Parts: sequence; C-alpha cells; structure tokens
Amino acid sequence: MGLYDQLFKEIFQDKDMIIEFINLFLPSLKKFNITPDKITIEKTKFTDLNYGDKESDILFKINYDNNDLYLFLLLEHQSSIDYLMQFRILEYMVRIWRNYINRHKSKNKGFKLPPIIPVVFYNGKRKWTAEIWYMEKIQNWQLFDIYTPRFKYELIDLSQIDRKRLIDIKNALGLLLSIDKTDKKNIKEAFQEIEKAFKGLPKNEKKKFTEYLNKFLIVLSQKNKIENIEINIESGEEEFRMFENFVKAIDESLKESFEKGIEKGIEKGKFEGEKTIAKSLLFKKFGDNIVPYLNNLDYLDIKTIEDLTNNIFDITLNEVIKILKSH
Repeated sequence: MGLYDQLFKEIFQDKDMIIEFINLFLPSLKKFNITPDKITIEKTKFTDLNYGDKESDILFKINYDNNDLYLFLLLEHQSSIDYLMQFRILEYMVRIWRNYINRHKSKNKGFKLPPIIPVVFYNGKRKWTAEIWYMEKIQNWQLFDIYTPRFKYELIDLSQIDRKRLIDIKNALGLLLSIDKTDKKNIKEAFQEIEKAFKGLPKNEKKKFTEYLNKFLIVLSQKNKIENIEINIESGEEEFRMFENFVKAIDESLKESFEKGIEKGIEKGKFEGEKTIAKSLLFKKFGDNIVPYLNNLDYLDIKTIEDLTNNIFDITLNEVIKILKSH
C-alpha cells in the first residue's frame, strides 16, 4: 500500500474525520445525525478478489434509527480509470452481504439485508469518465430493465473540486484536502489562503488538522518532487507560524531546484555547442570517412570533445575513430 493510501486509510480510522467526510460529500446521510459511537470500522480484505491493493478499501457499519447500513469506500489514486468499477463494486457488495448473512445466521422471511452505499474517492490526474450506474455497463439494458441491477456508486472526484471550495468548507478535512490540491505553481498563494482559514477554525478542528498535517506535507513534497525539506510542524503555540515556515522551506527548495536547472541548462548548452563545432571540424578534415562515427560524439564527455577540437590539425582519422568507437 502506497504512502498516499496509507495516509487516507489512517485518516478514515478517525471516526470524527469519517463524520466530516459524510457531512462534506454525502449530505443525504446528515439527517440521521450520525455520531462516532454509531460507527464501526469493519475488515474488508477479500483475498479471493483480484483487484490490486485491496487494503486501500474501507468499510464502515453505521447505525441509523436503530438500523444498520454499510458505507464502502474505495480509494482510487491511480491515473488510470477502472471502467469496470460497477462490476468490481457489485462483487464487493455481494461479499459484504454474504458476511452479514453468515454472522446473523438467519433465513426467516422477515430477515432483511442492510443497504450498502459504495463511494469511489478518486484523486487521479484525469477527470473520472467511467459510468457510475451499473445498468449503463449492460448492453441494451433498457430492453431488459427488469432483469438488470439498478444501483450507482457515489463518485468523489477531487480533480474536479476547486481548492478554494475546499478551503471555504472551514474544517480540518477540507483544509487537508486543499493541501493535496496544491502544486508548485500556486503553493505560496494556496498556503496563505489555508493559513487564514486555519486561524478561524475551532480549537478541536485545529487539533485534528495539525495531527495529520505533517503527513500531507510529506505527500505534497513527494508529489511535486520538492526535495531537501525538513518537515516537523507541531501544534500549540507555534501553530500559527507553521505555514510560514513551510512555505519558506518550499521557496528555498524551489529556488535551489531552479538554480540547479539553470546550471544544467548551461552545461547542456555548452556541450551541444562543443559537439557542433567538433562535428563540423571533423567532417571538414576527414569528409565522408568520419560520417558513420559522428553520432558517437553524444556519448563523449565535454573534455574529450574539447581535446578533439583543440588537436584537430594533429590527430589522424584512425585515432579519431578509435576514440569514438570506444564510447
């Protein structure tokens, strides 16, 4: 299980975070006034279903009005889209119900299965374009409507949710997800907005936010390939300066990366220039005899190329070919 999946799996072991998630993305459940004591985190590892990293899927049993329902959360962070997601979910739902039947050992007429709400939590780079209704995956389903399962999965496509919308939610989960939406191009602006929203959070939301902040920053750094950043942010008296310190570290890292990029660009430009000169001089001196070997200049270091051009009047064809063929 990747670092990204581990992070979200950890977040969703926190029942307060689950409630925030429900209130944020599943408003139809808000009417049941779900509290942490009504949530049970269940095991979901179906080893006989071959769907990659099964540990990234999470199952919650929620008690509502003295009844049970299941919320099944699939974490999808890959850039590729699973166009058979409906079938995958149907298999999971059947297993969940099978486990429920086995636990209750009831076959009487009044026995009912609990509802299952499947949710795909997607954070790939592309927009999710797979159908969300099961019957849309069945050929000519309208002709066989009464024989076709009718269900949908809820899709949460973070790639389509604006960062500012997440910040405006003004709770811990919204701010954490807004960090995930940040990239190098807008990191300074984003963290100024997040810091401002953070200061207005209630104390309990600040505590939840800072609890997971370090790990989100690590993921952000890895995703944007920002190196050499020491991340160690603590809550308490220093919490209002956390973003300022991190953004400063980001700025320094990006500046260092930019300067390294310039240096590499200069070196590459110098190499290409020396190579062009060497090709021209070698062709002028040796003509078509040297042409089959000129591409080997790409594999020489710049010092060797400079030596060739500096000694062009003294070096022989055989000596040049030997140098070029040895690389």
